[in-house]
Amino acid sequence: MPHHRSLAALLATFILAPGAASAACLPGEGERLILAAQASPAARALLGPAAAGPLPIVLAQANGAALAFVLDTGSNLTLLRPEAAVALGLSMDPDRSTPITGVGGTSRMPNAVMRHFQIGRRVFQNLSVPVAPGSEDEGGIAGIVGADLLRQGALELDLAAGRAVLHDSPGCIAAPPPWPAEAIPAEVTGEGLVVIPLRLNGRPARALLDTGAVRTVLRQDRITDFGIPASALGAPAAGTVFGTGGEAAAFRIHEGATLKLGEYTTAAMPIVIAPLPPSLPVDLVLGQDILGTRRLLLSYAARRLWVGPSAR
Repeated sequence: MPHHRSLAALLATFILAPGAASAACLPGEGERLILAAQASPAARALLGPAAAGPLPIVLAQANGAALAFVLDTGSNLTLLRPEAAVALGLSMDPDRSTPITGVGGTSRMPNAVMRHFQIGRRVFQNLSVPVAPGSEDEGGIAGIVGADLLRQGALELDLAAGRAVLHDSPGCIAAPPPWPAEAIPAEVTGEGLVVIPLRLNGRPARALLDTGAVRTVLRQDRITDFGIPASALGAPAAGTVFGTGGEAAAFRIHEGATLKLGEYTTAAMPIVIAPLPPSLPVDLVLGQDILGTRRLLLSYAARRLWVGPSAR
């Protein structure tokens, strides 16, 4: 669930490989990615019995090596974990470092250069990306694919059915899906983060669409705006949430929240209460405890999130 304060210029060439068609969006359209792993034991413990499926962890090619990356709409930048940068033998970028803001504040991280990065048919060359640590339960994860690369087209996720698809054809990147779905308007910030409207405990709220977050998180300084008593912050901490850059903060869990996303209502859900970066223009972060049970199509071009039942 990292949030980066500034979006550095993308030093890459975006190449659409041969075979990309310019056609209407058909049910089988798009580049289906290989889901690489289930959620870690720690992530599943945090999800609890309502765990719906894995995070969107897919295989991508980094300098010719097949590595696991999280498709993370809640991060505006693609980044690498330090272990992956070392394993790939990457050179550091002497001209670039990146400020990254997480739950514990802002840290400036060094950048490394990947001469070749490919996810699906999308190929990027000479990509300078920040190198930042994550939480301890991310074993085997090489990094995050953020909005700087995802917003090139449309992203389809149906994790309960084991499906992650990138859409690049002009007929698909802004078109409704060919399956039953409800359209929800989306605001795309200048940094590429997606903010959608929903209702929490019957009150309107703004939520960051965060496919890289295990749980939905409510900003702790807004809890009384949604009918949660301030005394909830005095409850014993339920654990620690980690941010990119190694920051950590205690979180608490409030039982019995009701969240309505379009026509979908989730009642009596436990919601995490934790600090969020002040620069993040939302009330809460919408995570996989809600998103992982549905089929989604996110179009950055159309500024729409289509939500439908899983095809599982």
